[in-house]
This record gives sequence, structure tokens and C-alpha cells, in this order.
Amino acid sequence: MSKADALGGSATFDAVAQPMSSRAASFAAFAGQSSAPPASPAAVHSETLRVPVDQLAPNPYNPRATLAAIEEMADSLTGKGVIQPVTVVTRDAFLAAHPDHASDLTADYVVVDGNRRLAGAKLAGLDDVPVHIDDSLAEDADTLLETALTAAVQHEDLEPLDEARALQRLVAVHGSQRAVARSLGKSSGWVTQRLALLNLTPELKQAVSQKTIPLDVARTVGQLPEQQQHSAAEQALKQRAAKKRERTKKAEQPAAPSRTDGAAHRAAEASEKQSAHATVNSDHELHALAQELRDRLTAEQMEKLIKLLKA
Repeated sequence: MSKADALGGSATFDAVAQPMSSRAASFAAFAGQSSAPPASPAAVHSETLRVPVDQLAPNPYNPRATLAAIEEMADSLTGKGVIQPVTVVTRDAFLAAHPDHASDLTADYVVVDGNRRLAGAKLAGLDDVPVHIDDSLAEDADTLLETALTAAVQHEDLEPLDEARALQRLVAVHGSQRAVARSLGKSSGWVTQRLALLNLTPELKQAVSQKTIPLDVARTVGQLPEQQQHSAAEQALKQRAAKKRERTKKAEQPAAPSRTDGAAHRAAEASEKQSAHATVNSDHELHALAQELRDRLTAEQMEKLIKLLKA
């Protein structure tokens, strides 16, 4: 069965169950897709066990340019070890697909998915790790490459340019962006946007690597001719900066008082005025009373009254 038949290419195909080869079924299961079981289960070497780390070799076709944050990975593995099994193929299966590695491959197994976990396990000083052996993933060079790249993309922790390069190689394997999108469970637009990073100028690619340009901006300008990319990127960044300043300015402006707040403010002012008015009226009454007492009392009586008020 051809790759196109296994991937499918129409609504009619998707609606009708089709027999699948062991290669297609194993890859579909690895990628998290539902599928029929392999045609010949007995012919497939597939099992899970623990293997010493020195018997595991990293995949030479790993799409990651670098294995990032290995120290953090090692720290997380020190306590409980590797929980998710590393997916591997046997040395014989790998060399059947890539005989040119016969002289440099000495390990018993080659990691297809889990190179970062393997590196972290070695740094953490672990003796062994759980592995899932599935030689059907190495039936030929295309399948092995396809499996490793799909696993890396589905983990969603690749560097953006590494992810774009992995997708580019998947397109070469599958034959079209649409087929790649279908195998990953993504939209064609998702694939197109990420591949656009490979069309950027070297300066903009460096900006992506250094994380000095937002990815959505880089993916958008990557779909433009190179001579337009820098000006388009600068314009997009200026627009973002202007919107950020506007949001900051609005956030710093005092909120306009609500109708309820205004009514409360007016009531407080009225109360203050009433209090002041009451004080004035009270002082006036005291002056009037004092004058009346002076008129009615002698000086001696006034002194006695003052002493009584102070007592």
C-alpha cells in the first residue's frame, strides 16, 4: 500500500475503513491516531522493559539542533526517575534502514522519541530507564525519520526554527503540507505559518532565535518577499508599541467618578457646609448670652459665675 493510500486524501476515504499495513498502523498508534491493528502482530518486535542508559544511543536524526534545559530535566528525574518510557528501535532495525551508521553505532538501541529524557537521565546518574521497543518504526529510512520528527513536533517544545525545519522534512516525506497537517492533527494554515519562518532573512531568523521578535509577527512577515520583510516587521513592532503605550496610558488615568460617587461627594460637601453654619450660629448665640449676663450681673457676680463654671 502506498503512503498516499495510508494517509488518505478525500472525504470518501476518511469515511470508509481501509486496511492498513503494519508500518502505517504502528505509526498511527505512535502519533496518537486511531487505526486498525497491524496486519501481522507476530512479526513486529514491540515490548516495554527497562534498559541501562549505556545501551541507548541518541537518534542521529533528532530534529532538535540542541537539547535545551537538560539540567532542569535532570533535576526532575532525580527524585522519581523517568516515568514516560523512551521509544526506541533495536540496533538491527535501525541499521536495516540506515546501514551507513554500522561503524559508529555500538549501542543496542536507538532512541526515536525521548532523546532529551535520555540526556537528562545520564546527567542525573540514573542506571536505567523504561523503554518501549517498536521496530516497526524503523521499517525504512522514511518511517524512522517521520516518526522522530512527528514526535518532536507533537511535544510542542521545539525551538521555532527547529520545528519549522522538522516540518519541512516531513513535507518531503509526506509529499504535501496537507498530508503533514493531517498526520499531526493540525490545520494546513498551522503548517504554512510555521514553515514561513524558513523564508525569513538571516537577520530575522536570528531575531527569532534570540526571541527579540514575536513569533506571530515573524510568521506573518515570513510570507512576504524578503525585500519587504524588514519594513513590515518594523511597522508591526511600532504598531504593537503604540498599542502598548495607549493601554498603559489608559490604565494610569484616574477613573471618572460614577454617578453614585458624585452624589456622595455632593452630600459630603453639604454636610461640611451645615456643620460650619452650625458652628457660626453657636458662636453668635454665645456672644448674645454673654452680653445678656453682663447686663444682668454685677462684676462680683460675674466672677462667682466664672468660678462656678470652671469648678
